[in-house]
Amino acid sequence: MQSSLFDIDHLSHCYADGSIALKNLSLTLKQGKKIALLGNNGAGKSTLFLHLNGILQPTNGTIRFKGKPLAYDRKSLLSLRKQVGIVFQDPDSQLFSANVLQDISFGPQNLGLSKEDVLRRVEWAMEQTETTTFKDKPTHFLSLGQKKRVAIAGVLAMDPEVIILDEPTAGLDSYFSKQIMNVLDHIQRQGKTIILSTHDANLAYQWADEIIVMHDGKILCQGDPVTVFEQDEVIRKAHLDKPWIMETFQFLMKEKLLSASSTTPQTKEKLFQKIRDDIKIFSND
Repeated sequence: MQSSLFDIDHLSHCYADGSIALKNLSLTLKQGKKIALLGNNGAGKSTLFLHLNGILQPTNGTIRFKGKPLAYDRKSLLSLRKQVGIVFQDPDSQLFSANVLQDISFGPQNLGLSKEDVLRRVEWAMEQTETTTFKDKPTHFLSLGQKKRVAIAGVLAMDPEVIILDEPTAGLDSYFSKQIMNVLDHIQRQGKTIILSTHDANLAYQWADEIIVMHDGKILCQGDPVTVFEQDEVIRKAHLDKPWIMETFQFLMKEKLLSASSTTPQTKEKLFQKIRDDIKIFSND
């Protein structure tokens, strides 16, 4: 049984201008999962992430990490951020060193590691994100996609237990989007917890173990991808599209072009396999 990582109880947050971003939100996040947050702009996803890393403090409510309430003194926050790394949606808010290598090295160097361990972590992170070829390039000369990958590499090099990513594939082309998601899969299989936000329902449906749908600072739904996207009213209220794999499968089932199935496929490979299997059955008949 997976242990609880974050326990969030009646969390609310009001910004200085009076806008309320989170409204009495309660949520439990389990360890070792791939978790995707979905919701339209203004749903509260980014604000929630900033609370998980201790950057923001609750207006009301409590957050527990591994059973202990978050504390906001310097020592406690340093300890939390060693365990919980965050990649911001705007990489310019995260990159500040003169060049790529220095930026990715900054975090590990502040962990008190040896030069050899720092270099090993940094080289691995650059290899995973394919940033090695421009490691000496000034960060302000990078494209948006390159900046995204450098920001992710900087967090990977810290080797945190939890990695939080706000819209990690925004600004990336299809190749590097898939590359980043493959990296996250690899990291999660090592026992890490990955929590990301995205507007891409197809990505969340195929990738996540668990999906959380947010709207207007509240949780509309939490569950496995199939269960979540079967709730049409929730999807409509959150202004989401149904993933094409589920939509195609449901259409084929409705038109009786596929045989009865107890499971809804989450990947195109499984959908195509179902179609191939049924074609063989129909051919034999």
